[in-house]
Amino acid sequence: MFKFSLFQQKNDLESRVQGTRYSAFISELLTNSGHFLMLNSLSEIALGGWFKYVIQPSHYLILMAMLIQCWYLSRPQANRFWGNLIGCSLYTITDLPLDGLEFFDEYNHGILWTFSFLIAILQGTRFHWATKTKNWIIPLESVIRMTMLIALYMTLTWHFDQESWSFFSLSVEDKFLISSLFLVALCVGLQTLQVTTQREKLQQTAKILQDFANWGMGSHAVNMAMTNPQNLEFHRQNRAIVFMDIRGFTAWCERTTPEQVAKLLNIYYQAVEPIAALNQPLRITLTADEIMAIYSTPELAVKAAQGMQHEASNILAKYGLGAGCGIHWGSVVEGLFGSDQVRTYTVIGDVVNTAKRLESSTPSGKITISDTVYQALKDEIKVESCESISVKGKAEPLKIWRLTINNY
Repeated sequence: MFKFSLFQQKNDLESRVQGTRYSAFISELLTNSGHFLMLNSLSEIALGGWFKYVIQPSHYLILMAMLIQCWYLSRPQANRFWGNLIGCSLYTITDLPLDGLEFFDEYNHGILWTFSFLIAILQGTRFHWATKTKNWIIPLESVIRMTMLIALYMTLTWHFDQESWSFFSLSVEDKFLISSLFLVALCVGLQTLQVTTQREKLQQTAKILQDFANWGMGSHAVNMAMTNPQNLEFHRQNRAIVFMDIRGFTAWCERTTPEQVAKLLNIYYQAVEPIAALNQPLRITLTADEIMAIYSTPELAVKAAQGMQHEASNILAKYGLGAGCGIHWGSVVEGLFGSDQVRTYTVIGDVVNTAKRLESSTPSGKITISDTVYQALKDEIKVESCESISVKGKAEPLKIWRLTINNY
């Protein structure tokens, strides 16, 4: 359930930045794939009326073909060239057996194929073949779409006056209408280019800010701030706390150059942090040679600690070092801590302090868990009993256990 919650939060955050699949589908229908459907429907209704339009099966075939094309093109990785040919191809395949060779006598079918192919070439160029050409292709797409409207309009005019119709016989009103439509199409195309460019810049900026926020506060806090900010207020929760610290690190640093120390820490973090992140942590904090990770359940914490210890041992053994790890589980206060200028998401309480004490008492290469963690997982883990330890600030010694088998 928690894994699904984190996945849902991530999806909610992505949808705020990139938009949902549903919004992409509607956008594709209204801005690209649905244009011929809508314009052709208007022309057919103008010629034959609503009743004749509704009872013709071919119109429903166009609708289904265009919806399938919209569904495909709304996918993030869709091929824009072939995708723009889906609608006309499906319509032709399904309607040709019904109409026979008369299918090719319909001018709107020629218009469908002509403009679908033109749009496919332009979008294939803009999205795949020459992506830097969008500054002139986006306005050109708008002009092409308006040309489709004009073509359908001229076909409609030809149907009403087949004998005397010619391009040069257009009235002043028609010439004004056509030239105005081209001008409007150019303006709309330039505006679309401006909006597209601004949206891309906003998405890039949002991604950068999200990365910075994740690095500073953790993805859980960032997602929560975007989707459910009231949950960042102070509240009590049961959390599992994992601490890992390199044994003998201070002494090793005294005889090692700062550059070598920095190199080791970077290698250590790059190996251990991704393993900790695999188990849906609420927060990972890196401080000098110490790693603190917060998890929602003891199961996730133990699994993460086993993987972290496995990676840490492989890295640190080359330097004659090792790491100790401690895990405790219980009620903490979590939320945003800090001033108005600097705030961070973390947890505080006796559980955190106890987890740190457990880690401090753990030998290199081992994982120590509290009795609370053991009681929650005793049927799932293998441990050995250890002598109870005295912890500063606690009247009674702590009963502890040490994991004996690393199932990672």
